[in-house]
Amino acid sequence: MIDYSKLPQHEVACIDMKSFYASIEAVDMGLDPLTTLLAVVGEKNRPGSVVLAASPALKKQFGIRTGNRLYEIPPDPRIHVVNARMGLYLDTSMTITKLFNQYVPTEAISTYSVDESWITLDGTAHLYGSTRDAVQRIQKDILMQLGLPSAAGCGPNKLIAKLIMDNYGKKTGIAECTYQDIPRLLWPLPVEDIWGIGRKLKKRLNSIGIYQLGDIAHYPLSKLQRQFGNLMGQQLFYHSWGVDISPVFVDIKEEVRKGFSNGITLMRNYSIQEVSTIILELTDHIASRMRQTHTATKTVTLSLGYSKDDGLKGFSRSKTLPEATNIAKPLYNTCMELLRSANARASIRNVHVGVSNLVPEEAIQVDLFSGPTNEKLQQLGVTLDSIQARFGGSAVFRASSITNAGTFLGRSQKIGGHYE
Repeated sequence: MIDYSKLPQHEVACIDMKSFYASIEAVDMGLDPLTTLLAVVGEKNRPGSVVLAASPALKKQFGIRTGNRLYEIPPDPRIHVVNARMGLYLDTSMTITKLFNQYVPTEAISTYSVDESWITLDGTAHLYGSTRDAVQRIQKDILMQLGLPSAAGCGPNKLIAKLIMDNYGKKTGIAECTYQDIPRLLWPLPVEDIWGIGRKLKKRLNSIGIYQLGDIAHYPLSKLQRQFGNLMGQQLFYHSWGVDISPVFVDIKEEVRKGFSNGITLMRNYSIQEVSTIILELTDHIASRMRQTHTATKTVTLSLGYSKDDGLKGFSRSKTLPEATNIAKPLYNTCMELLRSANARASIRNVHVGVSNLVPEEAIQVDLFSGPTNEKLQQLGVTLDSIQARFGGSAVFRASSITNAGTFLGRSQKIGGHYE
């Protein structure tokens, strides 16, 4: 048994937008997002294009869901098929976050994905009533202002709010669960319906006679640890009892300082020489992001993945810089040094560059030997940032990006791999 009196008791809500991309497109067409048959795909001119979102009605009537292919959608004239517009979806997501911000401070908003967030309503009862009342009010605002339907779950922590939303709120619009409700509401759920349990883990759980969340709760912790390791065994056990001690308030400064990363999956095999162009594009982008947030990095990471046909294992290596920087050139030089030290091979299909260990921009120290040069590069970077911010990301770019190896121009027209 768990002594819930010793656990944090918060007022947390997990709010998820129903079929977010599809609902936005339906509203934009003046249609009801809940009854319209609509699918959002990556590129509707390609039969093999992946379905990124399907409206509730399309899911129910035709069984088309995220992950299906365009060619699997029946040729029914009632079905609308549209290209994804990632820029519109991100703008709408930001609008929803701003709406949350009217009810709770920024640090009480934890974004899980573009269409799902947690908000913590501790201390708001005197303003909006109970947590359920406040959440219903927020859902009504989203529906009235944007025409978008949502689902919500309320609980004493993020885990319970998420589980109750996924398994009940999506059917009823809103659902609540307290610690005392866990045996009645959560334990009967199949393990595959639990957030964080995938097909492989489900299979392993089933193999030892565990089929429902309640089975985990009543399985000896010591045996779970032997089966799944100390960390995973403890997590499974305590999560089955609804225990989640993760913070419900966000440290804004800490979030900014965790780091930035950027990567790309290539459309063909790249050689080492060609990859240098990709690395240059990625480091340019990351350096710009750091300047925009007035931060600099001390640690650079390069990761590469190879073609599946070669059966080679990828690699990831990091290096700590002697001085913090937010200039692309030293980031690029460091990545190339890591590339050479790793003895990388051809057939590269994935490139990822990350920076971490961020510090405030003011912490950048001027090197006595390269100070003037770095200062000029810093000023050049700021100038390029302002030009791109005003005239678009493709207003100015490196000449190497127009070679066969370059991807900048294609990516500058897309967000998350899809056209804006």
